[in-house]
Amino acid sequence: MTILKIIPTDPYVLPDEVTYRRIVNHVVKSFPKCEIAEGISQLPQFVDCGDDLEGVSCPLCGAELDSDDWSMLMDASYDDEGFSDLNIITPCCHKASTLNDLEYNAPCAFSCFEVDIADPKKIPPTLLKDLEAIAGFRFQTIVAEYQD
Repeated sequence: MTILKIIPTDPYVLPDEVTYRRIVNHVVKSFPKCEIAEGISQLPQFVDCGDDLEGVSCPLCGAELDSDDWSMLMDASYDDEGFSDLNIITPCCHKASTLNDLEYNAPCAFSCFEVDIADPKKIPPTLLKDLEAIAGFRFQTIVAEYQD
């Protein structure tokens, strides 16, 4: 199964309720035959790429983080409702970065809201620009592949 996840580029952006509904309604109209899911939270959540996530690297020195180091960074930043602070010190070169800026082998990010489309057949070419016009901020997509 493929899930197209639409999120803002800024992990902390949280639209007002009217704008959020307009975003979701536009996605529903753009994908009339697809199942749509949505989620919103006060703190950023990790938006994964599904089964394609196989590695995470430092954006500063390029070193690959082992899974224990990445898990430790994620656990330290997470509280009961989301990621309260995305700022980290990298375990490899000991420099300041963010969880959102880590280089994931397949696109992943953090966001306070997302709209998911199950198995989209065709993505309208103007989708992100249309959403940006509605919301007033930029969007990105994450494609997640899940084996059944």
